[in-house]
Amino acid sequence: MKTFEERLRAESADWVGEGLLSGEQRAALLARHPAGAGSGRFVAILAAVGGGLLLAGVCLLISSNWREIGDWVKIGGLVVLLVGAYATGWRCKVSPGLYPKTGDAFFMLGAGLFMAGIALVSQIYHINSRPATGVLAWWLGIAAVPWLVRSKGAQAVSLLAFLTWLGMEFALRDSWLSLLPEGYYSESGMRFVAIMTPLGLAVWFAGFALRGGRHEAFASLHEKWGAVIVCAGLYLLGFLRHVWGWRSEERAVQLLPVLLVAAFCVLAGWGALRASRRETLALSPWILAALVPVGAVLAGWNPGDHGWLWSAWSWTALFVLNVFMIRIGLSTGREGWVNLGLGFIALNIVTRYFDLFGTMMEGGVFFVVSGVIVLTLGIYLERKRRGWLAGMRAEKEVV
Repeated sequence: MKTFEERLRAESADWVGEGLLSGEQRAALLARHPAGAGSGRFVAILAAVGGGLLLAGVCLLISSNWREIGDWVKIGGLVVLLVGAYATGWRCKVSPGLYPKTGDAFFMLGAGLFMAGIALVSQIYHINSRPATGVLAWWLGIAAVPWLVRSKGAQAVSLLAFLTWLGMEFALRDSWLSLLPEGYYSESGMRFVAIMTPLGLAVWFAGFALRGGRHEAFASLHEKWGAVIVCAGLYLLGFLRHVWGWRSEERAVQLLPVLLVAAFCVLAGWGALRASRRETLALSPWILAALVPVGAVLAGWNPGDHGWLWSAWSWTALFVLNVFMIRIGLSTGREGWVNLGLGFIALNIVTRYFDLFGTMMEGGVFFVVSGVIVLTLGIYLERKRRGWLAGMRAEKEVV
C-alpha cells in the first residue's frame, strides 16, 4: 500500500496537468511532504515501542534486585538518568534543536524523574516528612525548567505538581492552607471541589494571559487544563443535593485558602484582559454566574431543605458556559474548546437524565428509553462536531 507521500507525488502531477496547481505549488507541497516521511514515522513508532519495552525491562530487573542494590548505586543511577534526560532534551530541543518534540519528551521525563529522586531519598534515609512538602519540593525543583527551555511537556508536569501540592494542602487538617480548622471534622469533599474550581479558572485565565507572548506555546495547555477543571468542578457540584445535606452545623471554610485562590484569579484575570480582552470579556459573565454555587459551598450557606437549588444552578451554569465555549472556539479556531464544550454538554445531559428520571420508570423501559436517548444524542453531537471542525479547517485553508 502506497504511503500518503507517494500518492501525493503521483496525483499532484495530474493536478498540474488539469490546471488545479501550478508547478511552484506542487513543488511546495512535495517539499512539505517529502518522500520517505511515512517510513520515517513508522521507524519512529518502532523506536518508541522498542524504547518503551527496553525501559520496562530495565525497571523489572531493578525491582527484582532492589534490595541487593546499594543505596549510593540507586542514587547515582537516578542522577545519571536525570542528567541524561535533561542533556538529551537540550540537544534535541535547544542546541542544535533538530528534534524539538523528542526534546520536549525528554524534558518531561526529567521533570518526572526529579519526583522519583525525592521519593528515593526519602525512602533510603527514612525521611517521614509531610507528603505535601515533598510535592512542593518537586514543583520548586522543576518550576523554572519549562520557562527556560520552552518545553510544553515539562510545563504540563510542573502545572500538575503545583495543583497537586495545593490540593493536598487544602485537604490536610494540619496545614496552614487547610479548608477546615484543625479539630473540626465534617464531610469536606464538596468544599474541596468548590475551592479547586476557581483555581482552575486562574489556570484558564493564565492561558489567556500567555497569548501573544514569548511563551504562547503554553497558552493552549493552560486553557485546556483550566477549562477541564472548571467544567469538572461544576459537574460535580451538580450532585450537591445528594452528597451535602446542608446540615445546620455546616460552616464556612477558613479565609486564607479562599483569599489565596482569589488572588490567583485576580492576577490571571488582569493578565487575560491585557492579552485576550475579547475572549475574557465574552466568558466572564458566565464564569461569574458559575461561581455562585462555588461561593455558596465555601461560605457554608444553608438554604434549608432546598439543597437542589445549587445543584440545578450548577447544571445550568455548566451548560451555558459550554455553549459559549463552543461559540468562542468556533470564532477563534480553538478546536479543543469545541470538543470540550460538546463533551461536557453530552455528559451533563446524560448524567442529569439518569439523576432525575432514573427512578421514575421500571427497569426494562428505563434502559430502552435511555439507550435511544444516549445513542441519538451521541450521533447528533458527533455530526455537529465534525461539521463545525470541518468548517473551521476550511476557513483556515482559505486564509
